[in-house]
Amino acid sequence: MRKLLIIAPLTLVIMFVASGLLAPGKTSELLLGIERSRAGLEEKSVSINGEPWPYLEKGPEDGQAILLLHGFGGDKDNWLRFARALPDNYRVIIPDLPGFGDTNRYWDQGYSIAEQARRLERFVAFMNLDSVHIVGHSMGGHIAGYFAGQHPDRVRSLGLVTNAGVTSPEPAEFMRLLENGDDNVLSPRSREEFREMIVFTSFEVPFIPWPVGNYVADKSVADADFKEYVFKTLRTETGAALEPILPGISAPVFVLWGRHDRLLDVSSVDVIRELKPGATTVILEESGHLPILEEPKASAAHYGEFLSAQSAATN
Repeated sequence: MRKLLIIAPLTLVIMFVASGLLAPGKTSELLLGIERSRAGLEEKSVSINGEPWPYLEKGPEDGQAILLLHGFGGDKDNWLRFARALPDNYRVIIPDLPGFGDTNRYWDQGYSIAEQARRLERFVAFMNLDSVHIVGHSMGGHIAGYFAGQHPDRVRSLGLVTNAGVTSPEPAEFMRLLENGDDNVLSPRSREEFREMIVFTSFEVPFIPWPVGNYVADKSVADADFKEYVFKTLRTETGAALEPILPGISAPVFVLWGRHDRLLDVSSVDVIRELKPGATTVILEESGHLPILEEPKASAAHYGEFLSAQSAATN
C-alpha cells in the first residue's frame, strides 16, 4: 500500500511533464483555464465591426464595472491573480487590446494611444458600459488615462499601474538602454530573451508554470516583429501625453507603482502627484514593473481600499 501511495503521485508528475513536453499548447491552455476558473473569470468574445474582441468577465451584471487594460506585449491573462482578489460585488471585464492577445494583427493599421482609445470607446459602448472604473497597466495605463480625458462621462475612477504617458524626472534604465542603441527588451526573439525580459521587468520574478512560461515565450517571440512595429508607433506618437490631460480629469485617481521599476521610473509618481494632488498613490517596496503579477494580492487590496473609499464618499 505504501508503494502505491508513492507511485501514484509520481505517475501524475510524469504524466504532467510528458504532457507539457508533448502538447505544451494544450497543457498551457488547461493551466490557464484552471487559473481563470479559480479567479471566477469566464472567457467570452464579441464582434465589433467584424473584429473579434476576446475578453474575460466575472461578477454580477448589475454591479459597477471595472475595466482592466493590459500592457505592451501582454494580454488579458496578465490580470488573473489581481482579478481573483478583487471584491465580488463588482463586474470585472478584461479585454485583449487590438493587436495583442487573441485579437487580429494588421500591419496597415495604427496602434497609437489615441487610436486604441477610440477602439476602446467602441468596445465600452457595445458592452453598454455607461460608466466604468478603468484601470490600466503600463501601456494600458496610458490608454486608460487618455480615455478618461476624452470620455469623462464614462469614467467613475481612473487606476494607473506603472503607467506610460508621463515623462519621469529620473530616466528609467530601459530608456537609457534604448538611447544607447541596445535591443528592445520588450521584443524578445528567443525563449532566453523572454526570460531576460521577465527578470528585467520584475523585482522578484512571479511564479509561472514552466509549460505556460515556454508557451507564452514562444507566442511572444512569434510576435516580435509586430511588437516592434507597434512600439515604434508609440515612441513617435505626439499629442497623447498625460501631463496636459490629468489635471482636467475630475474622476478619482488611483496610482500604483513598484519601487524597483526599471522600465518606467517610480519618479513618475511625483509628476502625477503634482498634477493630481488628491490622487491615492501607493508604492510597493518589493515590486518592479509588474506589481499585478509580482504582488497581486497586495495590489488588489490597495485598489479595493480605494474603491471602498470612493463608495463611502458617494453614499
